[in-house]
Amino acid sequence: MNAKKNKTGRRGAALLVVLLVIMAITIVSLGFLSRSDIELACGQNMVLRTQMDYLAESGLEHARGLILHPQDIDSEYWPGATAQQLLADSDDYYDVEVVRDDSDPTDRCNYVIDCDSYRLEAGERIGRSSVSAKLRLDPCVALWTGTNTTLWPGVTINGDVRCGGTLLNQGTIDGDVFASSLAGDGTVEGQQKEPNDLSLIWPNVTVGNFRYAAGVSYHSPDFTLTGDMRIDGMLLVEGDLMVRNAANAIAATKNLPALLVTGDLIIAGGGELTITGLAVVDGDVLISAGDAKITVVGGLFVQGMLAETTADSSDYGNTGTLYNGPTWQSSGGGALEFHGDNTAVQIGTNGMDPQNGSVCLRAYAYGFGSSHHYLFGHACPTSWWGNLIQLYTDDENGWLDLGLGSSHYRRTGIKRLDTNTWYDIALTWNGTQYTVYVRDSEGVVEVSGDYAGLWTLGNIADIGNRGVPTRRDGSFHGLIDDVRIYNRVLDPNDIPPTDGLAGLVGHWKLDEAGSNITVTAAPSKTAVVLWSEAGHTEKWGQAAGAFFRSIERK
Repeated sequence: MNAKKNKTGRRGAALLVVLLVIMAITIVSLGFLSRSDIELACGQNMVLRTQMDYLAESGLEHARGLILHPQDIDSEYWPGATAQQLLADSDDYYDVEVVRDDSDPTDRCNYVIDCDSYRLEAGERIGRSSVSAKLRLDPCVALWTGTNTTLWPGVTINGDVRCGGTLLNQGTIDGDVFASSLAGDGTVEGQQKEPNDLSLIWPNVTVGNFRYAAGVSYHSPDFTLTGDMRIDGMLLVEGDLMVRNAANAIAATKNLPALLVTGDLIIAGGGELTITGLAVVDGDVLISAGDAKITVVGGLFVQGMLAETTADSSDYGNTGTLYNGPTWQSSGGGALEFHGDNTAVQIGTNGMDPQNGSVCLRAYAYGFGSSHHYLFGHACPTSWWGNLIQLYTDDENGWLDLGLGSSHYRRTGIKRLDTNTWYDIALTWNGTQYTVYVRDSEGVVEVSGDYAGLWTLGNIADIGNRGVPTRRDGSFHGLIDDVRIYNRVLDPNDIPPTDGLAGLVGHWKLDEAGSNITVTAAPSKTAVVLWSEAGHTEKWGQAAGAFFRSIERK
């Protein structure tokens, strides 16, 4: 009986063990299945998160493309949009918000972009990714010139500069410089780069593209802004544009340039011009040093040069153009400082008599080197040899010499000029004889000689250099003031000359204070549509590229 009970107990225990093992296996299996479900869910979440991250980055690229090319939107720049999709039949969306960073009014190339991506199921967002980025438009050319250019102290460029030759910078450039050569002691915040490093092309803004377009004010052959004039739209001038007096303004409308001038843009003394948008000048930009001003918020693209000018106060209009950066000195009534490094003022010769004339000026030398230092020069346009009239100092002793006719050099025999001393100097000629006068605090020295040459070559002359555009390497080192030219021989009692003498054909007082140019790159205001044909639209923008300065997950 007991044996039978023991046998039954052992069977029960074995069954219990089997049940316990089965239970343990079941529990382990349920735990494994539970962990698998969690891992599967986590994997699905990771895939969803990755998809949302990629979608948010696509939203950033969407914004980048439209900020670079805003021609297809109505506003100045794309402010963003909601519920955007990469695939129209998907449940994935993104919202983009774009704000330009205007905290620095001189820097209009920075944008802040916020993008939220998400998946919708039954109206609920089941996945989300949020990023914030800072976008910089760069390179972005504020000023483009097609030839050698000097930026004087009154020039400020907020953006990059592209120069088709040597750039002499005495101003301020808050950006990079794309030029084959960079010189000068001005401020450059960026780097010098080769012109070929810039992918931006010249804007193909032509008369044919815009002459008959809506919103264009067309003038030919020339036009003058006379003060207190405002143009909303585009000003197109076939010829030269002259700007006089203050409060002249041009503001471009959407997708139009602000200005196209096929000739020169000339800013007279006291003239002011404000441009909002893209300005294209096929000739030169010439701005008077007599308190003239240009302000551009957009871009200034000049096929020729940017240069400062000095007024001719005679009736003959022989305006002088400054080359290689002579600088204005306001002390002592004003004068122009020549640096001895190819500086010059090029003047016209309208009204001047080649057989009877006088040149008068005041000079103050800083020093004399081994080469010539020209006070005034008129010579063959392509060579320093030939018929000429030139006043210059020679060698380290500062002897005052002449270049006259084909004889080339002629020493006057006048005592050498001292440094740091003002002299009144005059040269007269009558076709057969010349006379040189030099006056200082001690009196007048006069010397005469034979002159058989004729002043027949060229229609330009130089103040402060030799008068040969291809060889401006003999510039004076010091101050020159009050330059006058007469088409007759002055009486010795009229030297130095006073106001009111007959025969005045050129008078450059050289007492200006200097002009001011400020150009601030504004890509959203310069993006233009050049033409549209058969469904194809050609567009242009001043920013050659853009990059994200930072991207952060919110």
